[in-house]
Amino acid sequence: GSEMCIRDSFYCSAERIFRPSLNGLPLVVLSNNDGCCVARSDEARALGIRMGQPYFEVRHFEHTHGLVALSANFELYGDISDRIASLVAGYGHRQEVYSIDESFVDLGGIRGDPCERGRRLRSRILQWVGVPCCIGIGASKTLAKLANHVAKSAQRKPGSYPKALAQVCDLTTLDQAGLDQILMATDVAQIWGIGRRLED
Repeated sequence: GSEMCIRDSFYCSAERIFRPSLNGLPLVVLSNNDGCCVARSDEARALGIRMGQPYFEVRHFEHTHGLVALSANFELYGDISDRIASLVAGYGHRQEVYSIDESFVDLGGIRGDPCERGRRLRSRILQWVGVPCCIGIGASKTLAKLANHVAKSAQRKPGSYPKALAQVCDLTTLDQAGLDQILMATDVAQIWGIGRRLED
């Protein structure tokens, strides 16, 4: 069968549902004590803000680039995550909610084009919940996770992967040469479940 991995830049997207004025601005969500950046919008990433970076190191961007920092609201994120999970459940067998912003769905035996299914799901989540996400499809959870990484990177960093793989990436449609090209362009240690396995 094949697996679908759904993931997004979740906390920032959740905040933007209720505060659309934050769209296009560099945005970070801070840990419980407002000490560290636990989520970054693409605009904040572009400023070089790192995941987990102490906020005092980037606070100057408030004045120079209009950086907005918000305290994490985990109750809100949990509610939005539940809404997304209930939408995703209709798109395959057995959903495994892996974390607040990520789930896997088994597509085994489902007829039709998995990539088209992924696009429909992505637009439904965007329309009904207001959260953009990326979807990766692969022959295993590990490959679905890799596909998700490709889908995100192809959208965020044009030129990192073929443009056709942005937002929804189905690795099951690639031939061996295409897959080899993806693996050569990827730091596999970054992908959960691959790094350790290849190093064994």
